[in-house]
Amino acid sequence: MLELWHNANSTCSQKVRIALAEKGLNWTSHHVNLRTFEQLDAQFLALNPAGMVPVLRHDGRVLRESLVINEYLDDVFPQPALRPADAYARARMREWTLYIAEEPTWAIKAPSYQKNLRPVLAGTKSAEQFEAIAARMPHRENARRWVRAATDGFTREELDVELARLARTLDRMQAALDEHAWLADQTYSLADVDMAPFVHRLAALGEGAMIEMRPRVADWYARMRARPAFARAMGFRPD
Repeated sequence: MLELWHNANSTCSQKVRIALAEKGLNWTSHHVNLRTFEQLDAQFLALNPAGMVPVLRHDGRVLRESLVINEYLDDVFPQPALRPADAYARARMREWTLYIAEEPTWAIKAPSYQKNLRPVLAGTKSAEQFEAIAARMPHRENARRWVRAATDGFTREELDVELARLARTLDRMQAALDEHAWLADQTYSLADVDMAPFVHRLAALGEGAMIEMRPRVADWYARMRARPAFARAMGFRPD
């Protein structure tokens, strides 16, 4: 039995849902409302002490990192394969998935929080109340971003720094796609699965011009959007 604790708008949750959809797997949804801080409930923290989604439980065994979850899914459910057969291409894929976990995953947070969280949270509690909530968040940098989104917001300069990081990600994609059809090689892989939510989020944030000015990336994004698994995963809505 596959169970996923996730959030509809979480980019890391989205990449796991894409992998599940590509595999055609059935899974039980446990939607975690991040805006009401359900990720800090004792029951969820027992699953993931970091207080972050997604979390996968498969036959009682728990995995907590989206990069690892997707590789696990490809190991346990090998068809259709989401990793290249060639060893070098598979290593290139891992370079991408590690880079995604370390760079765009974090760069997207400030602009996302500014546009999506700030309008919902700002003014609903005092700064002291938000600080108290953030003090319960195990991941300190993520807690800092939550407080900024809910109180002062991010400055234009801070947002520009993160958008510049994301622009460099798109440049890296453009260079790779000049060489082959997909990010790691000619084969669609977890590199593409893991990157898709971040490019999609940039478009949703009104930064589509950053994508369109890089023709190879724009073409890749169009091909991603055309995949039924992408539509199914990104279109998830909690009951």
